[in-house]
Amino acid sequence: MRRIWLPGAILVFAGAALGQEFEVVSVKPNNTGSGSSHSNSDQGRLTGTNLSLRDLIVNAYGIRDYQLQGPEWLKTQRFDIAGKFPEALSKDRDKYRAALESMMRKMLADRFKLAVHRDQKTFSVYGLVVAKGGIKFKEVPDGEAHNSSSNNTHYKGTCVSIAGFADFLARRRSELPVDLPVLDMTGLKGFYDLTLDWFPEPRPWGHGKTDVPVALDKSGPTLLVAIEEQLGLKLETRKAPIEILIVDHAEKVPTEN
Repeated sequence: MRRIWLPGAILVFAGAALGQEFEVVSVKPNNTGSGSSHSNSDQGRLTGTNLSLRDLIVNAYGIRDYQLQGPEWLKTQRFDIAGKFPEALSKDRDKYRAALESMMRKMLADRFKLAVHRDQKTFSVYGLVVAKGGIKFKEVPDGEAHNSSSNNTHYKGTCVSIAGFADFLARRRSELPVDLPVLDMTGLKGFYDLTLDWFPEPRPWGHGKTDVPVALDKSGPTLLVAIEEQLGLKLETRKAPIEILIVDHAEKVPTEN
């Protein structure tokens, strides 16, 4: 069984080769107790508010949350971060991401004494594959605009990769029958325009103190069904070995700015 590398894994090594670091970086504990957080970066600066140390590690190594194994306090220790880049980063998406990840890893090692190692673990996953009837969308030329947007029950992608679409499904996996990671196993390497509409998975609602039975919403295809009917793709439950990152050591309190 081959090893699965998720999007961003290759960039970890590309970024490491750059050896870049923030020109100036401030990391301060956030003790507000707020449940919300946000971050933003442009060509010259990174800012983040109320980010957990787990968030920072996941972003720095270009992995997904389930690929990180470490102590529970990584979720609860939260920080505000502000970093200035040594120079404007490349506008190329992959080069920009690689450089930013490299700087974040250097910051985590310096300020939190973070030490990690890699391993492999077999997960139950959804494999995104081509359905029996074949795909129902066409390849488009690669262009500068790679855009996707979604609301509760609608997705539109312009010049997107299937790996990117699988990432979207992974973020919506709570809407699937089983909450599993989603991996692109289609073998499709081009770029495509995709449109998808679905209805929430039928579930009982209104069950409370009265225990009055209620109807299920069956007004349209669920996400699982819509993927096959509208795109000619299919999600199959499989087992797959996935690279994971294990935290060996991290300090709860970062060194002073």
